[in-house]
Amino acid sequence: MEKFKRHFRIYLRNNHPAYIVDEEGNMFVFHRVTHSKTSGGKKNWEKRTNPIKGNDTPMNIVKKEERDQKKRFSLFEIELKNRVDVSYPEIKLMSEILNKKKNKD
Repeated sequence: MEKFKRHFRIYLRNNHPAYIVDEEGNMFVFHRVTHSKTSGGKKNWEKRTNPIKGNDTPMNIVKKEERDQKKRFSLFEIELKNRVDVSYPEIKLMSEILNKKKNKD
């Protein structure tokens, strides 16, 4: 089975980009994208180089992992700048973190 490729899509509920990190059946696991340095009183991950084509302002990714139905996202991935890697290693799935904790016990 092919490994899931992380990407950006428009989240139709707020018409803003979302960073899709995984899929679970008919759901996407994602992080919201914002220009704000904080969300909910917590610091966001800052990306000084915005990977989205045509957008040069710095991007921040909200640390809170969310889930929503695939039908609430655009049908197509957002076009990225040439040769941009969006597999940010500091953004780990909560399921990966929980599995590592279980294995240590």
